[in-house]
Formats: sequence, C-alpha cells, structure tokens
Amino acid sequence: MKLTKAKVKKIKQLLAEDKLTQPQIAKKFKISRSTVSDIATGRAHADVKGPKAPPKRPAGQRAKIAEIDPTNERILELEGEVLHLRDERNLARRQLKTAVKSQGLFQAVVEEMTDIVTPFKALPKARKPYTKPKKGEVIEHLALHISDGHHDQIVTPEECGGLECYDFPISICRAENLVDTVLKWTQQTLAPQFQFPAITVFAYGDHTSGEIHGHTNRSYFKNAFKNCYAIGQLHALMYRDLAPYFDTVNVLYVPGNHGRRSFKKDYHGAHDNWDYMVAKNAELYCRDIDNIHFTIPNAFSANIDILGHGFCVFHGDDVRSQMGIPWYGLERRQRRIMALNRAQAGPPIRYYCCGHFHKPASITEMDGELLVNGPWVATDSYAYNSIAACTEPTQLLHGVNERYGITWRLPIKLRCDYESRGPRRYKIDMMEEIG
Repeated sequence: MKLTKAKVKKIKQLLAEDKLTQPQIAKKFKISRSTVSDIATGRAHADVKGPKAPPKRPAGQRAKIAEIDPTNERILELEGEVLHLRDERNLARRQLKTAVKSQGLFQAVVEEMTDIVTPFKALPKARKPYTKPKKGEVIEHLALHISDGHHDQIVTPEECGGLECYDFPISICRAENLVDTVLKWTQQTLAPQFQFPAITVFAYGDHTSGEIHGHTNRSYFKNAFKNCYAIGQLHALMYRDLAPYFDTVNVLYVPGNHGRRSFKKDYHGAHDNWDYMVAKNAELYCRDIDNIHFTIPNAFSANIDILGHGFCVFHGDDVRSQMGIPWYGLERRQRRIMALNRAQAGPPIRYYCCGHFHKPASITEMDGELLVNGPWVATDSYAYNSIAACTEPTQLLHGVNERYGITWRLPIKLRCDYESRGPRRYKIDMMEEIG
C-alpha cells in the first residue's frame, strides 16, 4: 500500500500519542510492522513533519522519587524484604527454566512422534465377544505384570560366568514367548472352563536401562531416544497380538528408577522419565486398535480396581532396605500404604505390586498381599560380581475372580530355545540400522 504524506503524518500523530502499539498501527493502515518502525525512527519519510512527541524517560529506569532518610528503620526493613523476594523470584525462574527444558523436551518429542509413528492395524478377532457365562464356566479377569525388561541392556556370558546372554533381539524372543504362553495358557489350557473377557497389563518400569550409571553408551542402540522408540514398538506388538483374544485390553504404565533423568529421584514429574517415552510410543502404535486402552498417569504409583479388588502398582525402588535385605522395607511399605488407603475414598487395596528387586516373591498379610515381579534378564555384571545374584527370568500372570480375588497364578518363564537364532515374527524398525 502506497503511503501519502497525509497518512504518514497521521501515523506520526498516533506514534506521538502513544495509545496504539506499532503492530496495531501497522494493522490499521495495512502496512508492515517494519514500515511503522522506520517511520518512528526517521529512517523513512523523514521529510514529513509530525507533532513533537513528549520526552520519554529511558526504558528500564525508574522515575525519580523524593529524597529519603537512609537510616529510617521501616525503609531498611522494606528494602530487605524486596531483596529477599527478588532472590526467591530469581531462584524460581531458574528452577522453572530447568523444568521446562527437561519436561518440555519429552512433550515436544511425543508431539513429533504423533506424525512419525504409523499405527498398527488391528488383527482379526480370534474369539466372539463375551456375553453371558454358560453353565459351569468360570469368568475371571486376566492380569499380566511387565517390569524390569531392561530391553536395551547388553549382557555377555563372559561377564557373568556364562549364566546369561542378553540383548535387544533376545528380549524380543522372550516377548514373543511371553505372549505365546499367555495365549496358550488362557485360550487352550484353561479353556473352555475359564473365560477371560478382559486383560489388564501392569507395566511398572525399568523397561529401559536409561541414562544412569552410563547405561546409554553401553545400550543396544547407543541412543536413549532410539532405545525407547524400539522398546515402545516391541510393547505395542505384544498388545496388538493380545487384543484379538480379549474384549478389552487395559494397559497401566508407571515409571521405574532407571528411566529417571535426575541424579536422584525427587518425586516430582513422573513423566520426566524414559519409561514415559516407552509408554507413549506404545500408545501411538496402538491408537487405531479400538479395544486397547492406555493409562499413563503423571505419578510414581497408581491404584486400580479389578472386579472390586484394589491393586496398588509401583516400581519399588523407593523401598528402604534393612541390613541390605529389602523384605523388611517391603513389609513396612505395605503396612503404611494399607493405613493410608483406609483414609482414602474408593475400594480398599488388597494387592500391592512392584518389581525392581529382580527376585519374584509374595508377602502375605492378614488383609493384603505384596506381589514382587521377576526380571527379564537373569543377571548382569553388577548382580553377578557385587551380590552374586542370578534369577530365572519370569513375568507374573494371574486370574482375578470377583468373589475370591487372585485365584491361580503362573510365573511365565521367558527363556526360549530359539534365542540364538533371533526373533521369529516381531520386526522392529530400528533393527535395520543395526543390521
């Protein structure tokens, strides 16, 4: 738009009045913001005289105030408060900036992944939807526990006395075996007497070894983002394969300690954790499968109700040991959660589920039970050399009955006879980079 001298003069009048901002003036005259700035500074249309603007005090300077008595106690007190508040403000700004950089990074990556991840197509239904129980049928809810996968960890036989060989392809083999065992047990061994309309997957952390202890440099993909992307895709493949056999697949994720990004666990920002990236990636891959539902709370523990029985799910890393033995700490943790639960609304908690210790166990109280899940990896250089520990890799599967609570339970052994040959059916995108 060509500016006449009259319009330039009007613009200078508005600039002098200081009632409209430069962008507002630019919009009013349908010109660019830079053109208004050039007129204001005299770089353009300097020959057009405008009204003389009142002098402005330099930006950032305070108006002069009357002389004060520097010995006035009240003034000294107020100045001290101002300095204290300024220090608190600066500290809060630094903390907020750090938190935004950290947590905002994951949120930005998840938003970007939404456009990158191609969701899986739902497999054909393998059973008819559940309607009413037939005579003699037992209707239960299925629960699968997944924790301590450390899927990106590499363990060589040389570093642990030949007791374990583990890496990402082997963890894929064990994932295939886990799904196959779940389906064989529920759809063949227990059928037709048992029916399982729904399954809930408790995924409570340490799916990746994360950044702590320098694990990233020793991980399979040597990159934390790639590790989580691949692990999330692996989890999604498992849920996709389970979905045809159940009317509903509920997946609950809470983070573990290996995925944390802070030096120590600070109990704030559970989503600031690499396990969160695994969970969100799995959710993105399954977003087109209607009967899979994800719950990923920004919390380190979660309570869930199954057929009237309460389950409290947490990773277990914050349980304190006594004389190096965690079981006393687990008992204390269980009793305290039970006491807190009595003060909370909702169904009472009967079962407390955790992992972390790489040692499956069950501790029973009068009105509750603690279930400790096993690991995917039998041992590693730390466990073998530091505490001489080795455990058969297992994950827990059990039924939940409306009347009796947990009835049967099956610790699924993950090792399979084809681990040395590699996965049979699961293909992960990132594997192409490794070859």
